[in-house]
Amino acid sequence: MTESSDPATGKRFRIMIVEDDALVALGIRCTLDELGYEVCGVAASEPEALALAGRTQPELALMDIRLRGPTDGIDTARRLRAEFGIRSVYLSAYTDHQTMSRITSTYPLGFVQKPYSAVQLRMALDLAVRRLGS
Repeated sequence: MTESSDPATGKRFRIMIVEDDALVALGIRCTLDELGYEVCGVAASEPEALALAGRTQPELALMDIRLRGPTDGIDTARRLRAEFGIRSVYLSAYTDHQTMSRITSTYPLGFVQKPYSAVQLRMALDLAVRRLGS
């Protein structure tokens, strides 16, 4: 059994993708499918992410920093955690000191820098799943 599913039930781990670039989101979705995760949806903005979380109750958000609209992924991750208890793994090209400091304040389960490889994403998600399970 992989980390992408529960050893007791075999149920696949549910992840929502929060990414404003449709092509990037499709690539992430394909990678997650190949890794055995269940993608419960894609959101491009904070309102879409909050609505998706309410409807599908994912166990984790894979979060980009830049989103459509006035609110970024860091503030969206903060709201997802506060309102739904959903933790985030960030997937972003932004690694400057100010951004990383803001990310740290949301207690993320991981960070993967774009461009990413499937191996990097798998390792970050496997660690996040283990952290959530403990």
